[in-house]
Amino acid sequence: MNRKILITGANRGLGLVACESFSKDGWEVLPFTRKELDYTNIHPSWLIGLSEDIEVVLHCAGGGMGLRGPLMTPQELYALFMVNLGGAIEINRRFAPRMMAEGYGRIIHVCSIASGEAVGSVGYNTVKAALGAYVRSLGRELAPYGVVVSGIAPGGFQAPGNSMERLRERNPEAYADFTKNRLPRGHMGKAEELLPILKFLASKEASMMGGCLVPIDAGEGHYYCACC
Repeated sequence: MNRKILITGANRGLGLVACESFSKDGWEVLPFTRKELDYTNIHPSWLIGLSEDIEVVLHCAGGGMGLRGPLMTPQELYALFMVNLGGAIEINRRFAPRMMAEGYGRIIHVCSIASGEAVGSVGYNTVKAALGAYVRSLGRELAPYGVVVSGIAPGGFQAPGNSMERLRERNPEAYADFTKNRLPRGHMGKAEELLPILKFLASKEASMMGGCLVPIDAGEGHYYCACC
């Protein structure tokens, strides 16, 4: 029987790349997109009927929603929170109990270097910091049940339809400036470079990674330790 993985944000970006790669590796992939699931207004009833025997949940959904102003309204911050964390919380509530009862499961969140430092907008930094705290806290709580909750904190990378690809297409000068002045390697990473870490976190060998947030930024940020 193929191992089952649910991947959110599957219509573009890292989520799309992950769906294709895990599927090629023989996993049964259950892709979730915003078309199927409104992350800003998720309701538990939407998850009823989904197969419960999911071994891994990979949360790739997220983003800044174009909300860049420093003085955000509570409503704007709430929308950002739901897209980056609230939807994931509800999905975890649906699948974690079975994992806990069976003594095994993997829940992986794609965070950002913004989880630990102010590199983006006020709203984005705030919700990603909350997501990082959630990963560390939930990882600690579920560890006794054999459920490993972990995450990655990537820097800038390019993937189909993600923010860096859109920047490259719409403003090549800004993209070149970001690449030159922010990235020590002098070139943008690609989503495929994140996959080995994600696949490790989805594996049985990741048993000691509960509550860990692994930075993958090629030296872009100052978030250098895996916080557990």
